[in-house]
Amino acid sequence: MVDRISSLDAGYTVGDLSLFPEALDDKETLYEAANNAETILKQTLPYNGRTVIVESTEGFPDKGLIRIGSAPDGDGMFELIVYDKKTANTFQDIKRGFAGSRQNIWRAKESWVTNSVAAPHHNSIKDAVINMEVNAGLKTDPEPESLNGILTAQEVRFLAPKPQFRAFPIRGVPSLKVRFQNFSTGHIVRYLWDFGDGGTSLERSPIHEYVSEGLYTVKLNVITSTGAQGVATKTNYIEVNDDESAPFFYVESISDPYSVKTAATLTAGGTPTQPKEFMFVDQTDGDIVQRNWVFGDGNQETQEDADIHETSHIFTDPGEYIVTELIVFSNGRLKKVELPEPLVVL
Repeated sequence: MVDRISSLDAGYTVGDLSLFPEALDDKETLYEAANNAETILKQTLPYNGRTVIVESTEGFPDKGLIRIGSAPDGDGMFELIVYDKKTANTFQDIKRGFAGSRQNIWRAKESWVTNSVAAPHHNSIKDAVINMEVNAGLKTDPEPESLNGILTAQEVRFLAPKPQFRAFPIRGVPSLKVRFQNFSTGHIVRYLWDFGDGGTSLERSPIHEYVSEGLYTVKLNVITSTGAQGVATKTNYIEVNDDESAPFFYVESISDPYSVKTAATLTAGGTPTQPKEFMFVDQTDGDIVQRNWVFGDGNQETQEDADIHETSHIFTDPGEYIVTELIVFSNGRLKKVELPEPLVVL
């Protein structure tokens, strides 16, 4: 006799079913449960037999399913038989060949009879749970085509909050103070900011200071009064770099300070003069390795010596010129800067 759990045992509770030799009872596994009742045939059971005569029916339920065949631990043929009544040593009102098993002649004293009471009610419940999970959908990570998946998608589309934000400035030197403006919509009760440098905030529109150089990804998570959540992420949104100071240069006339005119000055009636040579002085901070000047008249100049901050250029013809400077830093970054207004040569 093998000690196994059965749904027929006194005190059985859901979760106690077993598949020998270890207890299993979860919705992922559908199985057959059996108790420990065993006996052998007392009389041979022919093909057309209508009563199963055994040594004893003790331990078997009043009606159920039995297995006739090789020993319980054997791999030979067997037949499943349903019975509706029993006596001390017989199973009666039988239905043979249950579940597609094969009817056979079973010899007395050679054929084992064991209780094979299935647990169809448990399996049916588990089947129903699985079908509900598939069709209705799990609470978390439901299949898109399930009911819960469809409802979740609609909730995200129409009811979930829509977090939106922007910041200023988004570039600068450390320490960089950035103000974040929150434009999120929905009945939001909580904000959670992740500034990408380990800093966080629960304020609606916080100010955060970045003290180290780097590229920072900013996330805003919002939660509504109904528990819906929304997340907005801006990757590498904030750039903090020592080379982020605003580049600029200015221009002076070498021979006559009044020769540098802007378009606005000319319109106002500035005094025209004819000097053509100008000095350009770069005042950009940072680890600069190269300066490239483009004078707007088809000429340009490259300065490889970072210690030289100025250059001069002679314009041969009067006109308005867009003068620009392309600055190369030691880390490979480029900065382009130009005068705020065209340079006017009279």
